[in-house]
Amino acid sequence: MSSGGTDADLVRALKERAAANDSLVYAHRVYAEMAALARRHGLAAPRAALEIGPGVNLGSLFCFAASGVPALSAADVAPLPAAPPLFYETLREYLLATEGFSWWRAWADPASEVASFPSLEAFPSASALLGRIDHRSGVSSEALPFEDERFDLVYSVAALEHVPDPGGTAAEMRRVLAPGGLAIHEIDLKHHGAADPLKFLEWDDGEWRKRATLYGGDLSLSEILGGSFGGEIFCNRLRRDDWLAVFRGAGFSVEAAEPVVLLEEARVRPDRLAEPFRGRPVEELRVLSLRVVARRV
Repeated sequence: MSSGGTDADLVRALKERAAANDSLVYAHRVYAEMAALARRHGLAAPRAALEIGPGVNLGSLFCFAASGVPALSAADVAPLPAAPPLFYETLREYLLATEGFSWWRAWADPASEVASFPSLEAFPSASALLGRIDHRSGVSSEALPFEDERFDLVYSVAALEHVPDPGGTAAEMRRVLAPGGLAIHEIDLKHHGAADPLKFLEWDDGEWRKRATLYGGDLSLSEILGGSFGGEIFCNRLRRDDWLAVFRGAGFSVEAAEPVVLLEEARVRPDRLAEPFRGRPVEELRVLSLRVVARRV
């Protein structure tokens, strides 16, 4: 096989693994996106970052640790499952190959006595990087166990749609953020258990709450990913404009709100939806994934 074919196969594999949140490629993608968004909005070097709902591993925070962020924390309602063997060791090697930071020049011949760059051994070990992360489980996002103004970055991916009290969560995020700090969140607005991404909007609130099971406790992300849970996963069903109102109501200035995934207009059909969704504009209903960047004011 030619080198071009090999590289094409590698790219296809990376794209596939970038969507799997138990993957080190996914962990690096989340880190890269969050770090880039933070830089775009004036936060080039976070001093302390918090991830809400990291799920099955601490991969993105591990990447932040490798980049030099000194204080890192995670909060989740569910326990953190054991990572696959050598997951963090392999992620460390992956970062050296892709990000490099200041250690990528370690390829220099150590016997030449002319290399002036840090050696591979100077890069922190996987256990040292992991040890910088303060992970708290069994924790509600409406009652974060951190002091006021502790962080300058709070982020999440596909977590906030599961919180039962979005306003309380936003208020807690504001409390633990320093003035001017950023909240960056990618929120999944589609039904988690059906091919129709708006199916869960067909039920009124009472019916939905009877059907759905809250994430955490007896329901963990590993059970969902493993396919052992066949019920409805609770989502708060907030739409784009609801989330913007939540952030603003908690004392944030929304600096960016961009759709990540849009549904074709013809597939929306508001007439089939329950109230209050039936009266929403099609342009709002078709947003299936939303990325919000908000600043504490």
